[in-house]
Amino acid sequence: MITTRGGADAQKDVVRRTEPALLVNLNTLRAIAAIAVVYSHITSEAGLHLRLSIGTRGVDIFFVISGFIIAYIGSRNSDRFFLRRLIRVVPFYWVATLALFSVVLVAPHLLRSTQPDIVQLLCSLFFIPRETAYAGMFPTLVLGWSLNYEMYFYVIFSLALLVSKRFAPILCCMAIITMLLAITASGAQNPSVQFYARPLVFEFVFGIGIFYLLYWVEQHRAALQEAAAGRICLLLVLLVSLVAIFYVESQQGFGLPRQISSGIPAFLIVLSALLLERIYRVTVNNRPLFLLGESSYILYLIHPYVVYGLLRTVLRGEHHSLPVTIAIIVILLAVSSAIAIAIHLWFEKPAMVFLRRRILGEGLPRADQMR
Repeated sequence: MITTRGGADAQKDVVRRTEPALLVNLNTLRAIAAIAVVYSHITSEAGLHLRLSIGTRGVDIFFVISGFIIAYIGSRNSDRFFLRRLIRVVPFYWVATLALFSVVLVAPHLLRSTQPDIVQLLCSLFFIPRETAYAGMFPTLVLGWSLNYEMYFYVIFSLALLVSKRFAPILCCMAIITMLLAITASGAQNPSVQFYARPLVFEFVFGIGIFYLLYWVEQHRAALQEAAAGRICLLLVLLVSLVAIFYVESQQGFGLPRQISSGIPAFLIVLSALLLERIYRVTVNNRPLFLLGESSYILYLIHPYVVYGLLRTVLRGEHHSLPVTIAIIVILLAVSSAIAIAIHLWFEKPAMVFLRRRILGEGLPRADQMR
């Protein structure tokens, strides 16, 4: 359900920068991005091998969101920033990585891109990108490659906070871009070094840019609310950008760099969703979707094993009619989502509460402390 509030209520609800943030739409975007990535693997060559296999650009949306969240959280509460990020990311990732490694030790034939490689396991657990002959740059838990970037940005932002809490987001952007240019100029051939010079890093910078744009909006909200066509324009930008990011993916990015073909649409998607919420109080108020967004981190990491496990053991066969294919896609999406939500409710959330209480002396994080 899309909810809106306007008029006198909107004026009363002007959110000061020091008050808890409304980030409902970001949670919805995380759910959409996660489902898109799941769909891409279901329909990929390793899955149902369908002609229309799109959705990998959900990762780009995740990266832009992450850049925004890092800057937003760091500006609100920089106390023990890096430790808070570790508590948010590490527990399930380590448990899942060790569980997968245990499976490989017992039955290595069950997995195609993972081997009982101790060095690779240690690199994976400590977020060090490492190339292998059997999996390329993928870690033990395949989709943990994106967490290698996340940890890289957490480290840089933490260092920036030590220099200046006020200018940490700007310093972080400068460091990311400087590192990329330095690696490119050096001609370094080591894959682990080149990893940090991929165009994807620009998308974190885009997210930090949104943080500053949103801060400007906070100062001019009353005037912006008077623009009658603003709400419709933002909705159109959001919808067109969502269509564009996946259409451009289907066309192999039209040969453009990824930070352009996918980064710019992802930037517009996140920005318009936030502006709709912050200016006009337009949110997607749907409990199941919100819960899926809360579970998106789990869904993103585990779904390849759920999807390919079911396809290889239960849903066998290479050719299906269109209705059966659609049913298989829906079933796989539903099962993957249900498992992710269950893990979130019964493991991730309790683990976070426990660790935050024991280590930080706090309870469950508020909405403005999202991952």
